[in-house]
Amino acid sequence: MRRFLVVACLALLPSSRVRAEPLSTSEVSNLSTTLRGLVVQFLPDPLYVDEKHWGGQKKVASGLEWRGKAIGGRPEVQYKMKNNGIWWKVRVTSPNKGESLWLELRDWQSPEPGRITFTAHIALDTEFEYDRQIWDEGLRLYSGSVRGRTRALLTLYCEATTHTEPKPKGLPDIVFRLRVVKSACGYDSLRIDHVPGLGGDAARVIGELAKGAVEQWHPSLERKLLEKANAAIVKSGDTKEVRISLGKVLGK
Repeated sequence: MRRFLVVACLALLPSSRVRAEPLSTSEVSNLSTTLRGLVVQFLPDPLYVDEKHWGGQKKVASGLEWRGKAIGGRPEVQYKMKNNGIWWKVRVTSPNKGESLWLELRDWQSPEPGRITFTAHIALDTEFEYDRQIWDEGLRLYSGSVRGRTRALLTLYCEATTHTEPKPKGLPDIVFRLRVVKSACGYDSLRIDHVPGLGGDAARVIGELAKGAVEQWHPSLERKLLEKANAAIVKSGDTKEVRISLGKVLGK
């Protein structure tokens, strides 16, 4: 997210205007195309990885060892680290991001000099892998994984501000800031390609049943996850100021 916003700052800066006049349709379209190419270049691979819940262990008694001489000695419990708890990890990728990424800027407004508001609509085909294991003091009770694909949808309501800061000597600095005021994330076209012991059509049927069950029995689960994602996007989408010194640029 931070990479996207920094790239957006660099792409928007040449198009910033001090007059309260919106960009033309062709200008917004060209900017969308330019920004899409930059986002494709800077998208991380993989898109997301969470393995902090994988590999949990605990200290477990593994035997006794006699300490000291036979007479007057004492037994001492020996401990060993063993796998324990619920393990899970997730990995999200986009193998064909160059072809599947769709980005469009809309609702471009300039309500006042130096301030621009717009909406960025983004869609991207993704693939995910989810692994889960349950351990009890070194004994694995369960192991399973699910692979699937979905189309991630993201709408960013953005605000860009530009102003100049005079200097005692020389040309002023241009200060640019882009931030996400609000976001809306979601997904569609969810498809399960693999369930342990199943594959193909059977896996997809099981996946649709599972998704339907969650939506019917726990409708708040999906909503809460999306709310957390939106809050995280807004928090990470407040970039620091990008400062450009005209004196240094022209001096070079």
